[in-house]
Amino acid sequence: MKKLFVILSFIMGITILFAGDTQLEYFRANSDGKVITIEWKAPSETAISDYEIERAAPSKFFEKIHSVQAKNTPNVDYSYIDDEAYYKDTDTKIINSDDVYSYRIKIVYKDNTYSYSNTINVEHKVSSIRRTWGMIKQMFL
Repeated sequence: MKKLFVILSFIMGITILFAGDTQLEYFRANSDGKVITIEWKAPSETAISDYEIERAAPSKFFEKIHSVQAKNTPNVDYSYIDDEAYYKDTDTKIINSDDVYSYRIKIVYKDNTYSYSNTINVEHKVSSIRRTWGMIKQMFL
């Protein structure tokens, strides 16, 4: 019985340790009509290796758009600017004209396990001039 208690205590301790790292203090995204700025804060990163930012348009699957290595210090603020939210869709090779995007963060741990943040949606209204310029730019990439 004592052995079972020790094992359960150990498992709960490890779970609490990792649960603290999966919690983001905040995770938000905002559009200014040009770019989408994604921001998050991790209160503790002792077991975290990387953060992978994933984006999805309506009726599409999430795909990784950027990776950030964890700084492994407490209370770290991160940000990423997504300036390609309306550009070429990597699956269909066509210009994406969606106005709402979903983002989530894949939190990758040092032992190669991972968890996901909550999903947030952002309305991204891009001017027709900027959208046309993005389409012209994509013709040359």
